[in-house]
Amino acid sequence: MDGAEHVVGGLRLLERAAFVLARAGARRLLCVGPRPPGQLRLPTVPLDWLDSSSGTSAEWQLHATDSIVILGATTIVDPATVSALATAPGPACLAIAPPATLWRGDRRVLETRTAGVVTTPPDAQRWQPPATALVRVADDAPGRRDAERALYDRLGRTGDGWFTRVVDRRFSRFLTRRLLPTGVSPNQVTIMSILIGIVGGCCFATGRSEIAALGALLFLTSTIIDGCDGEIARLTFRESAFGARLDILGDNLVHLFLFGGIASGLYRRSADPTIAALGLGLVVGVLFAMATVYWCIVHREPSAAQKALYEAFASREFAYLLVVLTLVGRLDWFLWLSAFGTYAFSIGLWILTRTRDPD
Repeated sequence: MDGAEHVVGGLRLLERAAFVLARAGARRLLCVGPRPPGQLRLPTVPLDWLDSSSGTSAEWQLHATDSIVILGATTIVDPATVSALATAPGPACLAIAPPATLWRGDRRVLETRTAGVVTTPPDAQRWQPPATALVRVADDAPGRRDAERALYDRLGRTGDGWFTRVVDRRFSRFLTRRLLPTGVSPNQVTIMSILIGIVGGCCFATGRSEIAALGALLFLTSTIIDGCDGEIARLTFRESAFGARLDILGDNLVHLFLFGGIASGLYRRSADPTIAALGLGLVVGVLFAMATVYWCIVHREPSAAQKALYEAFASREFAYLLVVLTLVGRLDWFLWLSAFGTYAFSIGLWILTRTRDPD
């Protein structure tokens, strides 16, 4: 496992390989080679070490299935590719210059090792990975840089809108690269994003145009940082149900402060009762949206249509419109759009409960 101690995308290569195999469905892991120094973060799947060049792990083989996937620690792949290889018909292998390998064999492969390395059999058949597969060799510095670029390029989500893909992700990936070495957790990044968004909403409540402009920029910053938590979680395999709920709760809390702050600030300037009524209706709409999201997204498994609608709303691409309308002094337009949009979003989620995916 030479080179397994190098860090790529916030994880040592050995750690990444273990998490990939676990996410692909491996029920038991065996690491062949010396254990790297220092503390390792590994999945909860049962794991054994075999660090000598001779002998076998009889206990591990006893519990192993007939089909075994062998992944070199310096080969970076995605879990879907490993799953595809594991279920491919017939003998299959994708072998790259050793020690970077990915192939499938039976339990007997552990009995034929050279210098502690499990080698690909000469008669193994070549396997073509899926077109969307991630397969990179990271056994030297250029390879590790290329692999890390490939990992970052795959951080987007299917629900990302145009602005999110083209603009937000560029900034969020830049920040993610710098946050990863600090050891900050995804949930800590989520809390940071929530606090910045709340401060931005409070800036609007002052009623001063220059402070409102600062609030718009802070909210935009909050939306960009909000993308970093998911990126860090996906890169380091730290996704969690709690983190997903915290993200949803944080989004709605920020929206409550944002829309309430905008309505309060506009009323401070004009004392217009229409603005007061509209602001009150918007705040009620945000609370209604929070309850709707909890029931339709958090409390129960949403349908594909509900997921698409929620992700489109949660992308917060309206942050760019907010900046423009704040700078040109037309926050009242944003207030009207938000009031109707919030209710339309909530009603849409409820309507789509009738189109739930079949079991």
